[in-house]
Amino acid sequence: MGDQAGVVSFTTDDRFLRRVSKAGSIKRGAVGAGAFQDKHPTLSFTLQDAVLKDPAGLDRYQRDKALPSGDLPGICALTFHDLTESVKPPLPPRHEPDRADTKYGHLHCCTDRPIDDDHRDNLAKLATRNGVLCQFIPNRKVGVEPRT
Repeated sequence: MGDQAGVVSFTTDDRFLRRVSKAGSIKRGAVGAGAFQDKHPTLSFTLQDAVLKDPAGLDRYQRDKALPSGDLPGICALTFHDLTESVKPPLPPRHEPDRADTKYGHLHCCTDRPIDDDHRDNLAKLATRNGVLCQFIPNRKVGVEPRT
């Protein structure tokens, strides 16, 4: 998908950001399997475009996606290759714009949910290998007021 709007195919260079809303799912530079546990039928991701590859853009994204508690989510990434070749069974990403998100909704993608704990563990290992892009930050450390 790259940086072109309206195109629905992905390239091997594409990376998908996963926001992690639980402090325990990203610790000491490692991503835990909980980052890929979801009660929804799909896992949500944000395609990392040129703006989100820039550290300032990524920081802005993390702050824009502050949790209702005021905590800043942790952010990890999986590559197209990770989702389609490295994990079995594969979880190919689909472009599904989120019209409710005017700032990042055009980058919203999803995959099927992992089938079991081993599947989630494999995703966590791949995400850890790619590096934690942003640590989870509790609101008391950022001065972000909880949303009401």
